[in-house]
Amino acid sequence: MKQYIKLSMVYILCSFLFAQKIPVNPNHSIYPYLYRQSTSGILPQWIQSVRPLNIEQVLSLLNKVIKDDKVDIKSRLLAEQFISEFKSPEFSGTNLPFSKNNKLKHLLSYNISDVEPHLLSLKNDSSSLWIDWSENLVISSSNDYQMYFQDKISLNTIISNRISGYTEFSMNRLVWKNKGTIIESVLPPDSIDWYNYNNEWAKFFPEVKSIFWYNSQAGISIDYDKLNFNIGRQNHSWGWSPNFSPILSGNGMPFSYFQIQINYDKIRFRSLHGSLMPFSPYEMHKRVYNPSKYIAAHRGEIDITNNFTISITELAIYGNRNLDLDYLNPVQWFWAVEHNTGDRDNLLIGIDYSWRIKPSMRLYQVMILDELTWSKIFEPWWGNKFIFQSGFHFIPSSNPSIPDIRIEYTISRPWIYTHKDTVNTFSSANISLGYPFGPSSDLISISTNFFPSSKIYIKGSFDYFRKGSGLGSSINHNYIDRDPILDNDTPFLLNPINYNRIVTLSIDYRISRYIDIHCRINSLSKNDNQIRFGINWNW
Repeated sequence: MKQYIKLSMVYILCSFLFAQKIPVNPNHSIYPYLYRQSTSGILPQWIQSVRPLNIEQVLSLLNKVIKDDKVDIKSRLLAEQFISEFKSPEFSGTNLPFSKNNKLKHLLSYNISDVEPHLLSLKNDSSSLWIDWSENLVISSSNDYQMYFQDKISLNTIISNRISGYTEFSMNRLVWKNKGTIIESVLPPDSIDWYNYNNEWAKFFPEVKSIFWYNSQAGISIDYDKLNFNIGRQNHSWGWSPNFSPILSGNGMPFSYFQIQINYDKIRFRSLHGSLMPFSPYEMHKRVYNPSKYIAAHRGEIDITNNFTISITELAIYGNRNLDLDYLNPVQWFWAVEHNTGDRDNLLIGIDYSWRIKPSMRLYQVMILDELTWSKIFEPWWGNKFIFQSGFHFIPSSNPSIPDIRIEYTISRPWIYTHKDTVNTFSSANISLGYPFGPSSDLISISTNFFPSSKIYIKGSFDYFRKGSGLGSSINHNYIDRDPILDNDTPFLLNPINYNRIVTLSIDYRISRYIDIHCRINSLSKNDNQIRFGINWNW
C-alpha cells in the first residue's frame, strides 16, 4: 500500500513537470526545507548553490524526497504540502473568480487535499495560464512607521513543453509618522529604513502620509533538453550562503539580464549578462546623463563525488560604453580579456566548495579575489583585496520540527568590490551585489530553521559584525583616493571600528490556502527594537 501511494504521487507530480521554469520566491520556506534534505543526503548539494530555483526543479526535488524510504513521515507530509502548492492549475478550461471550480472554500482551514487557489486560470492541453493576487498588511512598532501595505499581482504561463513565462508587479505603501516636519516629495534612499525597501524610487504623498514605491519582475524561459535560455528581470544568488554570499547575494533591486544554463550529468554551467543601475533611482532622476553599467558573470560547478562539489566563478563589472562582445561570449575567460583590453573593468574571481562530511553535516568555504599580489600575500598591503567565508550546516534530526544549525564566519579586506572608476563598483543602485556588509568587515552569523508543524515555520538568527569606517570601507570609495601612507599597512578593519549585533526571530503560520499570518522581531545593538505583525491574503 505504501509503495502504491508513492507511485501515485509520482504519477500526479509528473503531469505538472512541463516547462515550469518559473522562479520560486527566494524568501519562500521551501528553501530551508530543501536545504535540510540536501545536507541530510536525501537531495544533491547543488540545490544550495544557486537561487532562485524554478518550479520544475522544486517539484522534481520534492518527488525525490517522497520516493526516498529514509524520509520520515513529517518530512514527507511537508513535501506533499509543497507539491500541492506549486503544481500548476489542474482544472481544464477557463476558471473565473467565483466560478464552479474557483470558489472561495476553506477560508479558515488548511488541508493538503485543498487545491491551491488562483484568481483566474486557463488550461488547455499542454498550455496553461494563471493569475495570482495577494495583499499584505504589516503593523509595526517602529517610531517612524506605523503600517505597510503591499498589493501584488502576478501572471504565470506555460506556453508549451519548452516555453514558459511570468510577470509580477507590486505596489508598496508605507505609512510614515513625519510628525509635521516638512520633507521633500521624492525621498533620498537613506531616509527610508524598511526591511524590503532596496533604494527604489520613492515618493511621499502628504495627503495620506504615505511613501509609495513599486517593484516588478518578469521572465521568459526556453528549454532544450540540457540547455536552457532565459531572459528577464530578477535577483540572483550564487554561492553556498543563504543570506551573505560574497559572490552574488541576491540583495537589492532586481536587474534585467539574459542567461544560458547547461546541465550535463555532474557538470553545471551558467552564464549571465545583465544591465545594472550606476546610481540610485533618486540620483538618476536628478542627473542629465547617466552612464551605462553592466555585469557579466559565469559559474561552473562539478561534482567530484556525490558529497564534494567544487565551483569557479568569474564576474566582471563594466560601464561607460556599449555592450562588450568579449563578455557576451559565455565560454570566454574574462581574466584574459580584461587584462588584454586595458585593465579598465572590475574583475572578480570566486573559488568555492561544498563538502558533505557525512549525512547531516556539511562544510562550505568561499574565496573571492578582487586583486592579489603573491609576493605580499601575507602582508597588510592595500591591494590584497579578498573575502573569505567559511560555513557549517548541521541537521541534528531528520524530523523537520527539530531546529537545524548554521554557523558562518566571513571576513573582507578593505577596498574589495571598489574600483578606480566608481561606475564599476560591484553594486547596483548603490547596493552591493555580493557580501552585504562590504569591505573592511567581519561577521559571525548563527541561524536556525524548523517546522513545528505543517502550518508553522520558524527561523531565527544572531549576527555579530564589526565594520570599519575609514577610506576603503565602502563599495562607493575610489581606491585612487586612498591614503598612500597606509599602502603597506592596511589593516582588515579600518579605524574607527563599529560593533553591531542583530537578533531576529520570524514566525509564519498558515491559516488556510488563502490566509497566513507572520510575526518578526528585530533587536539591534543600537537599542532599536522592532516588532512587526502581518497578515497576507493570496488568491
